[in-house]
Amino acid sequence: MKTISFINLAGFILLTCFSVNAQINSSSRFYKNYHPTRIFSVELSSTLRIGPQQNTTLFLNTQYALWQKPEQFLSLKTGVGVGFMRNSFGKMAAIGIPLQLVYAVGKNGHFFEITSGARFMLGFSLPEGLQVVPFAMQTIGYRYQIPKEVFFNVFAALQYHPNLGFSPMLGIAVGYDY
Repeated sequence: MKTISFINLAGFILLTCFSVNAQINSSSRFYKNYHPTRIFSVELSSTLRIGPQQNTTLFLNTQYALWQKPEQFLSLKTGVGVGFMRNSFGKMAAIGIPLQLVYAVGKNGHFFEITSGARFMLGFSLPEGLQVVPFAMQTIGYRYQIPKEVFFNVFAALQYHPNLGFSPMLGIAVGYDY
């Protein structure tokens, strides 16, 4: 039953992503300076041994702009990553895919952002074998972005797994917009 709810949540997020229409005011000076179409980033996140699920992951992400206005935007973040987990499934090495919507509001390169979505981890441990470990994630963070140069993001997250419960997480990302 909980797995079906998680699948419904992931489907809702995908449907929302594809139904959003871009509203870009490309004549705005702010838009030209601070609204990249895509951002590539390297993200490191960890639960720092707090909560029932322990994990540390390194992701290579890309964010795609979906909707933009002069002082706010919505983007889709996806990518691939590797990590290590320790939870009731045992100690695992894992690969994962994030799928998240990022809403940011701010000006002059400084943004407050809220992210909602999921990470789908495929982990392997000797005692348990191959396991699919999906996490629902909500984050809040700060983003600093120099146009056509540096992207920097720090965030706090709350991740949830139906069998493992909630665990807090901290993360940092650096990258480049193009």
